[in-house]
Amino acid sequence: MAGANLTTHLPIIQVQNKANTTPFTYALPEKATQTFTFGSPLMLNGGYTQVWDGTTFTNAIVGVSESFGLNLGSDGAGSPSPPFGPVTGSGAYGGGVPPAIPFQPSAVNIPLGQPVSDGRSLFVSPGADNVFEAIFDNSAGTVAADYTPVQSDIGKLYGLTKDGNNYWYVDKNKATAGTNTCVQILGINTSDGFSVNARVRFAFVPANVVQGF
Repeated sequence: MAGANLTTHLPIIQVQNKANTTPFTYALPEKATQTFTFGSPLMLNGGYTQVWDGTTFTNAIVGVSESFGLNLGSDGAGSPSPPFGPVTGSGAYGGGVPPAIPFQPSAVNIPLGQPVSDGRSLFVSPGADNVFEAIFDNSAGTVAADYTPVQSDIGKLYGLTKDGNNYWYVDKNKATAGTNTCVQILGINTSDGFSVNARVRFAFVPANVVQGF
């Protein structure tokens, strides 16, 4: 059966800013039950962040996540309320790990470095000045050439596809501009060259991102 060459892809990451400034990041309350991976495109749903649905293109993508989905019990659970409200979440994400604490059946262990849930998604701006990187693949590929970027791919528009492990890649099979595309290829990772599943550099198409972010 034809499909992507890789089962799991690398997270989308921001690698360069055209003005050589620090990319702008945001933290907005997260929609309930979100379990997206680091490096996922996000969209807004009633003002809350959630993983992009992959089918809404106009004014849709609000950024690329720099945190994973917190699987909140309710929308924005624990996030600070405007303008200067405190974080009211349960603290460490994950609920602690074994071993159990003697004589304290409701207590949990929280290891050093365990991330904190504050009810918000951290994400980087999808603005045209930010250059991102992701693996190049093809959801309808059958041979190596289908999964390999070439010189003529630079400047073209392609779409993004989520693999079975919830990581996203640039999909050569999505190439109908204005219908299923949302990124423009700007170059190739020089460490990879034009190799199978090379990492490609891209910017989001302005029409496909939420304006102002």
